[in-house]
Amino acid sequence: MTVLDNTPRDQYTATGGQVAFPYTFEITAEGDIAVLQNGVLLSLGAGAGEYAVTGVGSDTGGVITLVTGATAGDIITLYRDMALERLTAYTNGGDFLAADVNNDYDRLWLALQQGAADTDRSVRMPNSDSSAINMVLPVAASRAQKLLAFDASGAVKVEPYLNNETIVLVVQTEVGDGVTTTYSLESSTDSPSLLQIAIDGVLQEVSSYSVSGGNLVFSTAPPLQSAIEIRAFVQKEITSTDLKASDFTGDGSTTSFTLGYSAVKSNTFVYIDGVYQLKNTYSVSGTTITFSTAPPLNSVIEVVIAAFTTSIINTPSADSVGTAQLQDNAVTTAKIVDANVTTAKIADDAVTAAKIASVPIAVGITTVVTATSLTATVNTHVYVSAATQTITLPASPTIGQRVLVTVGNFTDTVVGRNGSNIMGSATDFTMDAAYLSIQFIYTNTTQGWVMS
Repeated sequence: MTVLDNTPRDQYTATGGQVAFPYTFEITAEGDIAVLQNGVLLSLGAGAGEYAVTGVGSDTGGVITLVTGATAGDIITLYRDMALERLTAYTNGGDFLAADVNNDYDRLWLALQQGAADTDRSVRMPNSDSSAINMVLPVAASRAQKLLAFDASGAVKVEPYLNNETIVLVVQTEVGDGVTTTYSLESSTDSPSLLQIAIDGVLQEVSSYSVSGGNLVFSTAPPLQSAIEIRAFVQKEITSTDLKASDFTGDGSTTSFTLGYSAVKSNTFVYIDGVYQLKNTYSVSGTTITFSTAPPLNSVIEVVIAAFTTSIINTPSADSVGTAQLQDNAVTTAKIVDANVTTAKIADDAVTAAKIASVPIAVGITTVVTATSLTATVNTHVYVSAATQTITLPASPTIGQRVLVTVGNFTDTVVGRNGSNIMGSATDFTMDAAYLSIQFIYTNTTQGWVMS
């Protein structure tokens, strides 16, 4: 018998009720062929879900006949799956028959074809690649729970979860007023393609909005009382690539469980009694997972966390933030709540002349009472007797000059900076407390007018 050069594998898409499926390669025994129906291995036999074989020993193959006809669209796969063994033994002085020798040699070639078919279906290097490229996997301890990747030369390497990054979805909601076109984004992004915008449930074309300076800008203002949903795809760094698991036992009533680690929902895999749970059946907040329905009594709950993100920032513990952690000029007037800096918060001798001005403050001050907006002159006390007024500080001041502003029973008096900074900020200042009195003293071009 000869062995033809063919591929020991055939695959068919069945028609309704089809039972006969030819195989086009040689087998030497009925058990040398495997039959898959939609990926499920069938058995040789005469019962339901089994098959019969004809054509054993023919170098052109034969036919597999299913006992039960296939359903239309079923994928039937036939391939040689012979045991790699030698069953013939030749003895000294015994018969040396051509049929036995041919059969042994045939099985060798059939086994080679079977191995070649397996190799053809595997991931392998093309012949044009250099044999110097390392294609050996790292040891198990190095590749465990990581992704297979390739370096610049094409050699095998492993990477921890997409180069330490993951994509999470952040949802922000706003309400349109028919006028506003610009909305501040809660999650920073510089590309409109990373946003999905819906207005009253209708998905908006990317061309209808843009992103600028951390803001979402619509070309046309969303209608009055319209519901705006902003979905941002945010890429965040992972600080750990270990898989962490938390295990619990259900009691039939408890829905919330405390995890051993902080997590985001998109990075969790939850199983109850070994059955994977869809993500719409639970929510995650920090270290708490909450199920919409309590897991059954005595059920085994396993929560696997695939990664941790730096998006979860814990509140600093008491006295843990020191001077070195604060950037210069980071604490501005806007960050200090009115009346929060009291005498008790100022160390003895901490406020020195060097912290106020480099020359003495001028003496002598004149009081002006006004119910209208005005530009103050230096060394003047301005008493504002009416709401919604603007008191503008003097232009081109010199070090040590001062203006005292006192307001009545209202909270909307604006102090205009008139080209100079106020407490280091290039913004006007609003006196937002009734009967408030503040003295503005000019120090230098950086701090401008400081308050006392």
